[in-house]
Amino acid sequence: MNIAAHLLSGLAMERLKIKRTMVVWLAVFAPAFVVVVAFVAGYADGEKFYKPGVNPWFNFSEHILAGWSLFIFPIYVSLLSALYAGIEHQNRAWGYIYSLPMLKSSIYLSKLVVLTALIALSHVVLFVSGSLAGNLMGVLKPAYGFQDFTMPTFMPQACIWICICGLGMTVIQLLISLWFESFIVPAGFGLFATLTGAIARSFQVSHFSPYLWPFVFLNFTLDVQKWDYPILGKSFLLYVLGILISLWALGKRSNL
Repeated sequence: MNIAAHLLSGLAMERLKIKRTMVVWLAVFAPAFVVVVAFVAGYADGEKFYKPGVNPWFNFSEHILAGWSLFIFPIYVSLLSALYAGIEHQNRAWGYIYSLPMLKSSIYLSKLVVLTALIALSHVVLFVSGSLAGNLMGVLKPAYGFQDFTMPTFMPQACIWICICGLGMTVIQLLISLWFESFIVPAGFGLFATLTGAIARSFQVSHFSPYLWPFVFLNFTLDVQKWDYPILGKSFLLYVLGILISLWALGKRSNL
């Protein structure tokens, strides 16, 4: 079997593992939670947020993107990667997996591809649920004016770019989750990194944290021309570098 065949075999195996597990549900619940919070806040206190004649989608989208990029997204990645790796850890299945006629690299890469796909799915859910919530707001609260405007074009762009900005922390969290058997270590590390970045976000040094890149990318503005696009390159570079380091580190272990 060549590398591609090994990878396809690994992907098929991973798909069966996550079927009907909390891993998939978390990928849907996390972004939906952010939208629900923004919807409830807007429904209850929309008079404070939405001004007559002004597109309410801008404020609504801003609340969704800020809550997602600063807090929920990095915490979600930490929990998702820990839950995903925990499927093997809890069942003591690493010995069996490494005994299969598969390349070690394909085992890791298949997990990374699935995890990345789940994170991409979450951003699709974020956009779709945000659109549905805004339209529902227009029906329930027509005074806010959602029905008179459309969702701004920056929203789907933001979802795509934020997803890419999260690649760096994704590869870090997967390595930690695979390396440590305890769920607490990767989840705790991700939570610590998220809170540290959120507290210190006003300091320039905090912008070196991959856990803050999704938020820093937006640059406190909804103007797509002013977003911090170099972060996309940094995140992708860290993603590739993280893959190489993970393959080397995990390849040294005969049994996780």
